[in-house]
Amino acid sequence: MKKKSRHLIILSGLFLTALAVYVIFSLRAPVIILVEQSFINLYGEKRAKRESLRSSITLFRPVKTVTVANDAGDDIVPYAINEVSLKPFYVLFPSRFIRSAGIYNELNPGTRIVILEGRLPVDRPANYFRQTDQNIISPAYFLYKTDIEADFYRAGLAAAAIASVNEGNIAVFHDSRIDRQARTAFSRGVEELAPTVRAAFFTSITGFNDTEDLSCVVLAGAGSDYFDKKSGIPVILFSWLDPSLAPVDTVIVIDDSPWAAILQVAGFLAEEDREGLIKSNFTIVNDKVFNREILRKLRKMH
Repeated sequence: MKKKSRHLIILSGLFLTALAVYVIFSLRAPVIILVEQSFINLYGEKRAKRESLRSSITLFRPVKTVTVANDAGDDIVPYAINEVSLKPFYVLFPSRFIRSAGIYNELNPGTRIVILEGRLPVDRPANYFRQTDQNIISPAYFLYKTDIEADFYRAGLAAAAIASVNEGNIAVFHDSRIDRQARTAFSRGVEELAPTVRAAFFTSITGFNDTEDLSCVVLAGAGSDYFDKKSGIPVILFSWLDPSLAPVDTVIVIDDSPWAAILQVAGFLAEEDREGLIKSNFTIVNDKVFNREILRKLRKMH
């Protein structure tokens, strides 16, 4: 009898502890991630919910998504956020919402605003800078950019790991606005693992010679028409696309979405860093095409 009572006391204690943790968690100000519907369609609704839950557990505070229509006006966005939380811990605005962030900042001056700039630069809004009491000019928002050079360097290592076994050169299709430093970083990654492999860069598939001996293709904002070929050559894809929906030749997806950034953002905010660089997530989509040596090299990049 005493043993049963002891078990009941322990179970009651565990239940009350769990309840207290849940209540504390629920009462904490949430992190808000703003996205439009087309993004969710690309990223995957189930995936977004799963990543939000994972981030919530890690940060020990709710992570909530505010989804707006693709044609939602800038003045609508602040109201959509306020419907979810009047006092969020901070709000993540992808750079395409930078005007909405300015309006939200004026209406909610006490909330920290994070602008996530992807692989391409954006124009700063008029109220981007502020003047402090010490007459120091600093950003009014927290601005964190995708670390393009680091991503391209790691992509170069990944492509070289593939090329070192499959034999052949590498074709890289990239947005014309990607700077030379990123391409240099990619080449540096290739040279470290496969110094005899050549990496050729293209801004469209028009000038691409598909008879070239290739071991790997990298798609970074250009060359999507390549997927029409179904060549069987491994593809490294820079995209938010749900990996389960990636074309058959895709072996790695490089993701710089808000969910990929959120934990790094938390670290920057803890240090009150107004600006910073964020590395993307590298996800191996298809490991069946790799031998153990390649997988070992690729997993070291995570």
